[in-house]
Amino acid sequence: MSSAVELAMEAAATGPADVAAVIQPASNASAEEPIANKQQEAEVDFAKISIKEAFTLLNATAAGLSDAEATERLAEFGPNKLPETATNPVLRFLGYLWNPLSWAMEVAAILALILLDFADFALILALLLLNATISFVEESNADKAIKALAGALAPKCRALRGGKVRVMDAVHIVPGDVLIVRLGDIVPADIKILGEEEEHGEEAAPMQIDQAALTGESLPVKKFTGDVAYSGSTVKQGERHALVYATGVNTFFGRAAALISSTNNVANIQKVMTKIGAMCLITIGSWVVLELGVQFGGYMHSCKLGDGLCPTLTNLLVIIVGGIPIAMPTVLSVTLALGASQLAKHGAIVARMSAVEEMAGMDVLCSDKTGTLTLNKLSIDLTAAHPMAGIDVSTLLKYAALSADTVGEEAIDMVLAATYHDKDHLWAPNGPYRRLKFVPFNPVDKFTMAVVQDESSGKVMRIMKGAPQVVLKRAHDYDTIHAGVEAKITEYASRGYRALGFGLAEGAGAPDAPGTNWQFLGLLPLFDPPRCGAGGAAAACCHFGLSLPLLLKVSCLDQHRIAAESAGITSTTPPRVADSAATCCCCCCC
Repeated sequence: MSSAVELAMEAAATGPADVAAVIQPASNASAEEPIANKQQEAEVDFAKISIKEAFTLLNATAAGLSDAEATERLAEFGPNKLPETATNPVLRFLGYLWNPLSWAMEVAAILALILLDFADFALILALLLLNATISFVEESNADKAIKALAGALAPKCRALRGGKVRVMDAVHIVPGDVLIVRLGDIVPADIKILGEEEEHGEEAAPMQIDQAALTGESLPVKKFTGDVAYSGSTVKQGERHALVYATGVNTFFGRAAALISSTNNVANIQKVMTKIGAMCLITIGSWVVLELGVQFGGYMHSCKLGDGLCPTLTNLLVIIVGGIPIAMPTVLSVTLALGASQLAKHGAIVARMSAVEEMAGMDVLCSDKTGTLTLNKLSIDLTAAHPMAGIDVSTLLKYAALSADTVGEEAIDMVLAATYHDKDHLWAPNGPYRRLKFVPFNPVDKFTMAVVQDESSGKVMRIMKGAPQVVLKRAHDYDTIHAGVEAKITEYASRGYRALGFGLAEGAGAPDAPGTNWQFLGLLPLFDPPRCGAGGAAAACCHFGLSLPLLLKVSCLDQHRIAAESAGITSTTPPRVADSAATCCCCCCC
C-alpha cells in the first residue's frame, strides 16, 4: 500500500519542497475584530521562508511556548494526531442488520409474529442476531487490538516549554513548539530545522532524515538549517532544535492520509450481497403480488389474525422464507470469521471482515521495492565488486574503509567501515593508520577525500571516494580504462546498484594539487538487500495466480533485472509506465 500513499502525497503537495501549513492569526488579536477575520487562514510555504519569518508567523520564540500558550493552541488546533471517527456500538451493531437480505428476513419475522408462529419467529430472529453478532464481535476485537497497538507505540518527544526541556506525549505538541530531535527519534510533526553552531563558530553538521516511509528513498536525506522535515520520518544522524509548524491533519502525512480516508469504497462482498438481496426481493415481490391477486382477487378469501385464520399470510411467510437464502449470511459470517482467525495466527489484524474476501479475490498485488521486498538497509554486494588490475577485493575494501568518516555517522561511510573484515585493527592505536584530514562531501564536487598516514612507514596518502565518473576522470590512465569502467557503471545502474568509485594518490594536499597522480582503485556496488523470504513470498503469489507489479522509479528497461536481483522475480510482460514520474509497473512472476 505504500505506493498508494506515495500517489496521495504527490496529490497533497505539488513538489518535494512545496510544504504548506495553515496559520491562524496571532493570539493577541484585538477582541473587537470580527470573528471571520480571526479565523482567516493563510497558506504559507515554510520551506521557503526564513527561520525568523517562521517564528514571527507562529508567534513563537526560541525558548518555546508557555504552558498557557500551549493549552490555548491545543484547543485551537487540536491534538497532534489524525482524527478518529467514533461510532456508537449500538448503531454499529444495527448496521449489520441493514441490508436487502436482512430486510427480507425481518419482514418474515414480523409475519411469523403476526401469525403467532413463535417458533419460526425465534428461529429467524436468532439467525439475524447470529449474523450480526459474529461480524460485530470480530471487528470489535480487531479495533481493540489496533487501539492497544497504537497506544503501545505512542511516541514521545522533547519540547521546550518556558525554556525548560520537557518529555511529553507527541499528541500534545502544537504549532510554535520548539522540539529537540536527535538520532533515533521519529519526527512527531512537520518541523523547520533551526540553526546551531559548534565550538569554533561553524554551523553544525546537517541532519540525516530517513524519509523511506513517505517517499521510498532508501538513503537518508541531508537536512540543513532552515530545511523542513516531515512527520513520520526518522532521524538517522544529528541533533537539532526544530520549530513545529504543522500538526495532526495539517501535516504533510496528515493531508495524504485525509485524501486516502476521503474515499468511500464499498466492499466487493457487500456489492455481491446487495445484488443477491435485490434479486431475491424482486422475486419475492413478484410472487407476493401474484399470491395476493389470486387469494383476494380470484378466490375472495378473507383474512383474520390468529393461528390458521389467514392462509394468505401463511403463504406469504412461506414465499419470503423460501425466496431468500436464509442460511447464506450465517455461512458467510462464519467463513469470514474463520479466515480472520487464520490470519491472526500469522500476526495479521483484520480490521474489516470484508477484507478477508477481498484479499482472497485479489488478482494484482502492487509492491514497491525499498523496505517492502528489501530491508531498507544499505549494503555492499561483494560478489559484484570491480577492483582494477593489480588490486583484489580485500585491498579495495581496506581503502574504502580508510576513506570513511564514521564520526558523522553518514550511512555510506558506516557501511564502508563495517564491511572491511579487519576493521578493528585498522586505525591507531590498534592499527597502523591515522587520519590527518577529511574533506566532506558537497554536491558540487561530488566526492570526499581522506588524508591518511601509515605510521609504520610514515607514508601519507589521499583516498578519494565519490561519484565514479568524478573519480575516474582524475585517473592518470583515464584514456585506457574509462570504457571498461563506464560499462560496469551502466551494468550496476541496470541492476539497481549505486556505484561508488575510489582513487588513491600519494602525499598530502588538495585533490588537484600540482604533481598529483591519481590511481583509480575500482568500484563498489551499494544496494538494499532483499528481505529473507521475499523470493518465497513472490513465488507464492505467482503460484496462486497473482500478478506482482513492482513500482520502481527507474528506467522501464532496467526494472526487470532489478526485480530479479531483489526477490528472484522474472518478468513475463513488457514494462508499462504507471505514471508521469517514470515509475514503472511490470507484471512479474517467479
